[in-house]
Amino acid sequence: MKTTVAILISTATCAFALAQSPAADQSGLPNVSVDRASSDIFPASWLTAKVNARAEPLAPDEQPRCREILKQVLVKYPRAVLLRHLRNVYVLRRMEYSGITAGGSNSGAAVYVVGHKYSAAQIEDLFHAEFSSILLRNAPGYLDHEAWQQINPPGFAYLGSGVQAVKEKKASLRTSDAAQEEGFMHDYAKASLEEDFNSFASRLLVGDPVLWKAMEKHPKLKAKADLTMAFYHKLDASFTKEFFASLRKP
Repeated sequence: MKTTVAILISTATCAFALAQSPAADQSGLPNVSVDRASSDIFPASWLTAKVNARAEPLAPDEQPRCREILKQVLVKYPRAVLLRHLRNVYVLRRMEYSGITAGGSNSGAAVYVVGHKYSAAQIEDLFHAEFSSILLRNAPGYLDHEAWQQINPPGFAYLGSGVQAVKEKKASLRTSDAAQEEGFMHDYAKASLEEDFNSFASRLLVGDPVLWKAMEKHPKLKAKADLTMAFYHKLDASFTKEFFASLRKP
């Protein structure tokens, strides 16, 4: 569960449905919903007293902007990847998961992102991070977990789930040279290997210039970025290093 917050250069082509009608579902491509926050958007496993998932819909005047942002974000992915791994995207005004206010989440083939008062870059960052979780769970063998772990400092241990890390106040949004040198863009990435991976995937797809500059200084960062790009290349051959480099912002 990612709660952190972080335009378009696209070489991929993708046709996808943005309507909320049955036709969108029948297409097999992502259905982007900007006005739904009822309990049926969440999996049944979230609708318990223990998990306590809740959401609020976007205001009508917020919906067109958020719909357009997601439209621009999705074209960075090959159609085949979207067809295989993503069914629905829900943009919400507010979301709560297990008592923690969240900026984004995912489950199965659905991604949930908060759009209220978030910039286009922040919404994009949230989407990429949550979708990367789905992709990693669906294709775990595409990431060299052993090589990833070996990049971590000796004796390093992830904290566990992101929600638990936040509850225990062991995570923050602070960025430091020390964190970058260890191969982490921010403390929250230490919650789990998945969150660590998400932080690289989202920033590479957003084209974060801070990450690219840090990669030039810190070999561990570059090593994890290379493993991330290799993962995506195995998903689809169009995800080349040149493609990721083309997304880099000035």
